[in-house]
Amino acid sequence: MNKILVGFDGSEGSEHALNRAMMLIYEFGELILLAVVPSPDNKLFVDENSSKKLKKKAKNLIDNTINELGEQSFTITGMIEQGDAAATIIDISNRLNVDLIVLGSKGQSELGRYLIGSVANKVVQYAAKPVMVVR
Repeated sequence: MNKILVGFDGSEGSEHALNRAMMLIYEFGELILLAVVPSPDNKLFVDENSSKKLKKKAKNLIDNTINELGEQSFTITGMIEQGDAAATIIDISNRLNVDLIVLGSKGQSELGRYLIGSVANKVVQYAAKPVMVVR
C-alpha cells in the first residue's frame, strides 16, 4: 500500500489501527493520521473556545504520535479536520486518493463523543475505498 489513511483519536482501537497500518505501508509510502473533531456548531460545545481547545488537543495528539514514531522508511503526516467523523474520513480518503482506510473497531475517542465502532461501521458501509477495521 502506497497511501494509507488511519482514523486516529488516541483511543486503544486507533492505536491498534496505526500499528496495523505501519505493517502494511510500503517503503517510501505515505501514512496519514487523521483526527476528526466535532464542528464548533455541534451541540457538544457550550462555546467556540471549547471547540478551539479540542482542536488544539487533537493537534498535540497527532504531533506527539508522529514524534514518538520517529524516523521511518515512509512519510508520516497528520491532519486535523472538523465535522462528522465518518463523513470526514470518507471525504478525505477520496480527496487524497488513498489505497486503504484503517480504523479501530472499538473504544471511546479522546477527541469527542464518538464511539469508534459506530464510526467504523458507517465508513465500511459508505466508503468507496477499501476499509480495514482492526480489533
